Amino acid sequence: MPLRSAGYTHEEDRLLCQVYMEISQDPIKGVYQSFDQFWSRVAAAYENGKDASWSERTKKSIHCRIQTIEKATKKLHACIKQCENKRPSGASNDDIFKQAKLMLLDDPKYKGGWKFDHVWSIIKNFEKFKDGDISTRKVSNSCSFGDTNLELENMMMKKIEWVDLRLKNQLE
Repeated sequence: MPLRSAGYTHEEDRLLCQVYMEISQDPIKGVYQSFDQFWSRVAAAYENGKDASWSERTKKSIHCRIQTIEKATKKLHACIKQCENKRPSGASNDDIFKQAKLMLLDDPKYKGGWKFDHVWSIIKNFEKFKDGDISTRKVSNSCSFGDTNLELENMMMKKIEWVDLRLKNQLE
């Protein structure tokens, strides 16, 4: 039975996501490759781009890591959509992202929370990693009117600070 290798580093995840996206979006090969050919290309590109000090990764390991990232990302996109639909007054994209990460913590399958901030900028707009809804909306900042919105914003900011603290404590 083979020994389990070390976990993926943030640098490995970044390279893997970049390679996966490039090969997935290749207009020349695209749909004209088998499952095995596709993952062989991903593994080869990953091997060519990796640092010599990184652990060796099998094609199966690379495939499983991408599946893990994809599944968590789809779940986070669904949480973001739920937070957007609640449409809190004055909520910025960052506020909604933080709320979605908190919502993800409530799912028993994601008790560790969102672990892929380091690749979010790479994968967040990749269609395959979204939750299936093609129409995604941008969140715009709303104008605040009156004291009620100010109170709501203050409550939201306290909740966001609490979420940040909770996530920080989990990482430590």
